[in-house]
Amino acid sequence: MSKLVKSGIIVFVITALSKVLGFLRETFLAYQFGTSFETDAYFVALTPSTLAITFALSVSSVFIPLFVKNMYDRQEAHRFANNIIIIFFLVCIVLYLCLFLNGKAFIGLIAPGLPDYAETLSIQMLKILFPLVFVSIAIQMYTDMLNSYERFSASAMSLLPNNLLIIFYLVIVGKDFGIGGVAYITLAAFLIQLIILYSLLRKEQYQFRLSQKVFDIKTKEFLILVFPVIISSAFSQVNAIVDRFIASNLSEGSISALMYSFRLRSMITGIFVTAIITVTFPKISKLALKLNKEELVNLTQDSLKMILLIVGPISAYLMLFSTDIIKLLFERGEFSHEATIATSGVFFYYSLGLIFIGIRDVVVRNFYALGDTKSPTIIIIASLFINIILSFVLVNMMGLNGLGLSSTLGILLSIILLNTKLNSILPNIWSEKFIWGSAKITLSIIAAGSLIYFMRESIHTFSLSFLSDFELSCIRLISYFILYIIIYLFILLFLKEKTTSNLIEKTFKNLRNR
Repeated sequence: MSKLVKSGIIVFVITALSKVLGFLRETFLAYQFGTSFETDAYFVALTPSTLAITFALSVSSVFIPLFVKNMYDRQEAHRFANNIIIIFFLVCIVLYLCLFLNGKAFIGLIAPGLPDYAETLSIQMLKILFPLVFVSIAIQMYTDMLNSYERFSASAMSLLPNNLLIIFYLVIVGKDFGIGGVAYITLAAFLIQLIILYSLLRKEQYQFRLSQKVFDIKTKEFLILVFPVIISSAFSQVNAIVDRFIASNLSEGSISALMYSFRLRSMITGIFVTAIITVTFPKISKLALKLNKEELVNLTQDSLKMILLIVGPISAYLMLFSTDIIKLLFERGEFSHEATIATSGVFFYYSLGLIFIGIRDVVVRNFYALGDTKSPTIIIIASLFINIILSFVLVNMMGLNGLGLSSTLGILLSIILLNTKLNSILPNIWSEKFIWGSAKITLSIIAAGSLIYFMRESIHTFSLSFLSDFELSCIRLISYFILYIIIYLFILLFLKEKTTSNLIEKTFKNLRNR
């Protein structure tokens, strides 16, 4: 088993654990506060930091190739990283001062439909949580640096204390200090994660230092390349704000339902898509730097196939059982059955787009590694405009669910355009062999999903007196998932899908050698 695959497995396991903890955090939050104006205010106040995380992930696509390029001299690479951190810190300070001068204007941009009570609370929350904008960017940059040094597990492990601290607070303290207490503990948790990452980087001879010349040649190169990415990310944030704007004008709790669905989707992509990209992107950057297009094509095809193999069946399963999953995870305490229906509807359409997110993220990183940030920016902005238009149209037709479907359709449009452009740069990437292998995987996903659907509709739900409804739901969902994976793998092997056959063969070979 290659070092890349082993690293991917380690990152997957650690990331999965941290994401599960993160989702437990959301579950306890839903139990304590439900879908109310308090949680609406909390999520609205988290919007800038949520957008900052998305922004930082986009920026890392430019930062990693340049950091890798300068790694021949660690001191120079670290000075480059420090200069970028200083620039973002100064920008965040200016924005924070603007927030204190006119907090109402900020809330008006993010969620203008909130009533007076929720708006006042949102402003208070925003003043507490806005520093997370810089902290989130710094966390991502430190994570990128550790990944460039191939310390994948160490960077992933830093997430665990963050989530555990918030969970302990919600379990032990609960609602005693209101939603404000949750805001303060959230800020503290992220600061602890930043400190952990910094201490890990110290082992790589890193130290944060102020530079005499922040805007040097390397920084200017970064700013030139990152500018299109910032524009693209800004349009993505506008799209997210538009979604919250539309949701804020719907029924009470619509923003919370949208956010719970979004965070659940983010958890899935964070576990599976991020694990694949985390270990492959530094390698893609190195291959692009050497202009080794043949190996770059092979690695990209392997990444896309892994996305299809892993994320594809999970996407189908989540769609099949969206209501059951939301009910199991959230429906307790203040989280009502009506909230389950609202959240599961959006989550169904978000789940449809999971595989498209994975494909898009892999393809976009090829452009960035090759030094082309302009092409994906134009394509993503065009698709976001279509997404925003679809949001208004579909919400009138489908209600809150329209936001989930418009998001998925926008992502699908972007990958069609991105793949067309990438094919002109790497002509062999969509080879007949790759397309045929992908078709086999897609057919297996659809066939297995169809069989599970008919089984679910045909088999009546049973009950046992010694098991609670929660335990029965867990058993039912786990049983169907295991059955789905078995059927899926069986169909893949029957169709002689090469990647699956090789993975199973290598796994058995490693087990025999032990």
